[in-house]
Amino acid sequence: MVGKREEKKRLLSDDSSITINDDGAGGAKFADEPEKDGCTTGILRALGLKEKKKPKKDMNKEKEFNDKFREISMLDKDSMLNRTGSPLSGLSEEEVKRRLGVYGKNVIAQVKPISWYKLLFVAFTHPFNIVLTIIATVSIATQDYATFAVVMFMVLLSAVLRFYEEHKSSKAFIHLKSLVKTTVTVLRTIKGVSTEVQIDIEDVVPGDIVPLKAGDVFPGDVRILESNSLFVSQSSLTGEFLPVEKGPDASEEQTTIFDTPNVGIMSTNIVSGSGIGVVFDTGCRTYISSISEILTSTQTTNAFDVGVKKVAYLLMGFGVVLVPIVIVINGLTTHDWVDSTMFGLSVAVGLTPEMLPMILNANLAKGAADMSKKKTIVKQLHSIQNMGAMDILCSDKTGTLTEDNVRLDSYIGGDKKELADVLRYSFFNSSFQKGLKNVLDNSIISYYNNQFAPGTADGSNKNHHEQEAIGHGAEVKPDERLIEGYALVDEFPFDFTRRRVSIILSQPESKGNLLICKGAVEEVLSCCTHLAVRDSEPILLTPDLKEQMLSITNELNVDGLRVLSVATKVFSTDIPSDYEYDVKNDEGGLTFYGFLSFIDPPKSDCAGAIEMLRGNGIEIKVLTGDNLAVARKICKDVGIDTTRVISGIELENASPEEFDELVERCTLFAKLTPIQKYNVVKALKKHKHTVGFLGDGVNDALALREADIGISVDTATNIAKDASDIILLEKSLTVINTAVRTGRITHANTIKYIKMAASSNFGNVFSMLIASAWLPFIPLKPLQMLTQNLLYDFSQISIPWDNVDEEYLKIPHPWSVRSLFKFMVFLGPISSIFDVGIFSYMWWYLGWTTEVTQSSFQTGWYVEGLITQVFIVHMIRTVKVPFIQRWASWQLTVNTVIIAAICIAIPYTPLSPYLLMEKLPAMYYPGLASTFVGYFLLTQIVKKIYMAVFGEWL
Repeated sequence: MVGKREEKKRLLSDDSSITINDDGAGGAKFADEPEKDGCTTGILRALGLKEKKKPKKDMNKEKEFNDKFREISMLDKDSMLNRTGSPLSGLSEEEVKRRLGVYGKNVIAQVKPISWYKLLFVAFTHPFNIVLTIIATVSIATQDYATFAVVMFMVLLSAVLRFYEEHKSSKAFIHLKSLVKTTVTVLRTIKGVSTEVQIDIEDVVPGDIVPLKAGDVFPGDVRILESNSLFVSQSSLTGEFLPVEKGPDASEEQTTIFDTPNVGIMSTNIVSGSGIGVVFDTGCRTYISSISEILTSTQTTNAFDVGVKKVAYLLMGFGVVLVPIVIVINGLTTHDWVDSTMFGLSVAVGLTPEMLPMILNANLAKGAADMSKKKTIVKQLHSIQNMGAMDILCSDKTGTLTEDNVRLDSYIGGDKKELADVLRYSFFNSSFQKGLKNVLDNSIISYYNNQFAPGTADGSNKNHHEQEAIGHGAEVKPDERLIEGYALVDEFPFDFTRRRVSIILSQPESKGNLLICKGAVEEVLSCCTHLAVRDSEPILLTPDLKEQMLSITNELNVDGLRVLSVATKVFSTDIPSDYEYDVKNDEGGLTFYGFLSFIDPPKSDCAGAIEMLRGNGIEIKVLTGDNLAVARKICKDVGIDTTRVISGIELENASPEEFDELVERCTLFAKLTPIQKYNVVKALKKHKHTVGFLGDGVNDALALREADIGISVDTATNIAKDASDIILLEKSLTVINTAVRTGRITHANTIKYIKMAASSNFGNVFSMLIASAWLPFIPLKPLQMLTQNLLYDFSQISIPWDNVDEEYLKIPHPWSVRSLFKFMVFLGPISSIFDVGIFSYMWWYLGWTTEVTQSSFQTGWYVEGLITQVFIVHMIRTVKVPFIQRWASWQLTVNTVIIAAICIAIPYTPLSPYLLMEKLPAMYYPGLASTFVGYFLLTQIVKKIYMAVFGEWL
């Protein structure tokens, strides 16, 4: 009987060379050649998003895909081949070339990196560079060539560094994409012979014939033509745990896209069986492209981008208000409006941290390099900053909280006690069935091999390797010694209507044939008339006993365990050997033996990693498509609060206000759809959280893109990796915790520069206002101010290599313009106080009060201003006392000393005349030293007051 059934399912011969009479060109016009409008988005309407420049008809693409799949599903094998113009032996090379020209490469919509010339243009047209260029233009007009040279050097340096960092990031993105290569086997007619060839998935064309086997990914939308127990995992699209069976039969049933019984959707994969299919859509015409195109056309704003823009707007606002005042005061005082305008524009340059792009990119580049050494690949550099600011991490369950390695937990009878017959019968069922062997079957076989195979009682080596195989999806084979004497007579394969699989075995010692049924509890119970009793004959299975069995199932489910049940039936020895078993007549009158429970155990380091994340101020929310009871149990085991949980159905029925409240309050979300995951992330962002999302399936892609930090793994689906900002080489919360630390170090060093530069420059503007009203000459020449800014910027280049206080790394630090404003206003005037001090010292003590001595005055302020600026970073970078309680990194310390030495030396070098400077007398330096010490002490006092008032420093 088995032989007949196998014969019915027989596929093409194993011989891959099949001679055909025609040339295999398949030259007929393909029925679905692409129209000019290209890809359209199928689920924008469901997301509530709008796509620019798209006709309204494209918004209903989901229905179009449903209709197309239904039409394809109704065709028989010959009609389908005729529709695609494909011989079963495969397309010829000439026809493949023609179709590649018509349909293009088999690639879905992706985000493309910005071209190098656009990056270069953006680098040179940065607002800072535009202001500098205006100053350079005025310098040429006034024949001030020295100023022109210095300013253009600053423009060139800023633009080149910015372009270099951005271009390097873009090249890294391209390199990462090139690492992801997928090949596929297709049938091609070569010299009249059908041959299997391996090609890049991008070269698949509509009409290609593809052999299908376990482990393959559908290279396009594929119509199944032949199959043998072909089971497909659609979990990357639907989140469903169990695979679905696909077959070749035409179907007129009204189904959804995912339920189409004879179509394989691009990016879903085959987990068991084999078959042959024909590709009917590739690239941007596939269903998955409708999801992918949403990701590329729907741009989201993240916390980092918002923060940088707000910082820029704040500094620009101060410049717009204060710079005109400086120009007017200086113009009225000196009556030289050209110099006053140049001076005002120089003040504008000084007010804005013009090297922010370079410092920022250097910080991010270093962070990316550090993270790459810790199993983390950074695709989008800004995500490093967001990683440091993240306060909520949304994660899936499987493979993150759990080992992604399902194991047998218990085998019990109806009395809730361990019953060996339950394990033995399930082992035989899993070992002999010819259909789908899923992870549950592998777990049963592995466990039984380990426990009962001769010579493996200690279970050491064998169990380790088999469990590893389960984790990697490989099929576990039964030990032949354990099934010796048994043979498969027939099989009633698993299907999703019966939800059970039955096998019929011949037994040793001429016993009657044995039927073993394994499957979902309710479905197995429906076939049973008796209940096995320990050490006794089976008893009648009454309705009350059935309720008791279902109650046991519920108890196991509440503990987060997946449950199967086992039943048997022994046939009479009088049944003839050629008897044809029938599922309707023979899968009944069974004896129910008991239950098998399974668990995907939590990772051993997961609870510790969650505690570390929690200690670092990050809340974990679990978003899963899995069963609520299972997810709740796993969450409990790893220390996640499960008092506030919700299912996708409950979320769906909530009002918008209730939805936002539930999202904020709940920690576990079960049975979620991809759209619901997306909406949860979106709602959390609306509550001002910086949100990370960890996922690896197509069903996670929308949420990955919406999150401030999309995190995936190197084994994820291509669409998930495309949507992510960061890719982990190991799916682990411990790795994420390490990345968070790196992100916070990067964030801290960036904030140091911005707050220090903003507060220092803000103070300088007030000093300029005071000096402009006080002095009969310009307090600093434009060239002196620009040179001072240039040296100061060089002193900050080593900030990315600075260390960070451990206290700072313990809490998230989102971008806050309000925090920057407070810091700037609170700390900025301190520098003005000591600027006035040095003014007074030079004016009254040194007597530099006239235009004759203005060069000395300007030189003195130049040195004092730069010295205090380069050393202020040491006071700002830590809440501790600098040089006593906490030192900066050696790179920053050495760089500070070098720039300070250059600053003091310049007035004594040949450059002095070009910069309109004078040598400073010895009596100047006591005033400088007093100013520096006073500045240091007052800053420490203000630091303590600031922290007492606002509860933070950086």
